[in-house]
Amino acid sequence: MRYQRVELHNHSTESDGEMTAAELMRWAEKEAYGVVALTDHNTCSGHEKAERTIQEEQLHIQLLKGIEVTTFYGHILALGIEHMIDFTNLDPRAPEKFLGKLRAAGAGAIGLAHPFCIGRPVTAGCRMDLEIHDWDQIDYIEVFNTSGGTEAMAGHIMGNRQALEFWEEKVLAGYHLAAVSGKDIHQKPKKLPVMITYALLEDSGEGQNEGVEKAVLGAVMRQKTIVTKGPLLHAWAEKEDLWIEVDHSSEYENWNLKWAACHPVLRIRGKQIEKELPLRFTKSTEKIKIAGVLKEEQEADSQREHTVVLRMYEENCQYENLLAAGISVRWKSGGNEE
Repeated sequence: MRYQRVELHNHSTESDGEMTAAELMRWAEKEAYGVVALTDHNTCSGHEKAERTIQEEQLHIQLLKGIEVTTFYGHILALGIEHMIDFTNLDPRAPEKFLGKLRAAGAGAIGLAHPFCIGRPVTAGCRMDLEIHDWDQIDYIEVFNTSGGTEAMAGHIMGNRQALEFWEEKVLAGYHLAAVSGKDIHQKPKKLPVMITYALLEDSGEGQNEGVEKAVLGAVMRQKTIVTKGPLLHAWAEKEDLWIEVDHSSEYENWNLKWAACHPVLRIRGKQIEKELPLRFTKSTEKIKIAGVLKEEQEADSQREHTVVLRMYEENCQYENLLAAGISVRWKSGGNEE
C-alpha cells in the first residue's frame, strides 16, 4: 500500500476561479500533489488546457477530469467524466435517474460537495437539497470543504462537522461511501492547517506512473481514502482484533517532525460500540494491534457484516483537535476485512 496526496475539487477561470487551468496545474505541482482534479462548474472546457500544460511543461502531476454539476438543489461532483451533460430535467425529489446518466456519460465516481453548506438565502444551491433515495448511487461525500480556511465561522458555513457525522451514519448503515476533503479552489489557496485527502493505492504496477488518476478513482470506489492533517492511517479487522498501520512520513504541516510529541487518541465507533483509546507512537512507521476491541460489536450485532469508523485526535476527542478521519473498516464475522 502507498499513499497518494490528491485534491479532488478545484475551479479555474473556465468557470468562477481566479487561476487559469494552466496556473492551477502549476500550483498543484509546486504543492506536491500527485493527482489534481479539475471540476469547473458545468463545463469541461479547461481539461484540454490543463492536459496541454502538463505535457508541454513536463509536470509530474496527473490530471483527473471532472465536473461540479451546479444546480439550485446541490452540487454534484463527477470524477472521470470528460463532457458536460444536460441537467435541465434533474428531478430534485428523484435524482437517481440523472445520477445514472452521469455514470453512463463516463463518471467513474460521483460525490456530494459540501452537503451541509449554510445554503439559502446566503449561497443558493450550495446546500444539498436533493432527496436521494438510493444511496448506492453515491460513491463519496466531501466531509471537509476547506475553502473557508480555518476561521471559526467556516465550520458553520460549510457544515463540515455535520458532513463528517452524516458520512459516518451512512457508512454505519451499510453504505459504501468514501470520505474526502476539498479545497474547492477558486483563488490561489493560502497555506493553512486544513484537512487534505490521501488515497491509499494498491501495491501493483497500476498507478506507479501513467494511470495514477485511474488508481485514485479506484481508491475512492474501494473507500480507501483518508482526510488528515498529517498522520496516514490504514486499518483492518482480523477476527476480533483491530489493526492500524500508521505512517508518519508526511511532510504536510510538518507531521514528520511533530508525530513523536503527539498524544493521540483513537475513537472507534460502530453500531453498538464507541470507544476512545489512547495510542502511543514509537516508530515512524508501525502497526498497532488493538486486541479484542471488535468482539463487543460482533456479539451485540447478529448481522454477519460489521463496520466501524475511526477518528484520530490530538490529546482529547474535541472536534478542534481532529487529526484524521474518514476511515472505515468493514469485515465479516469470523473473517477479515472485506
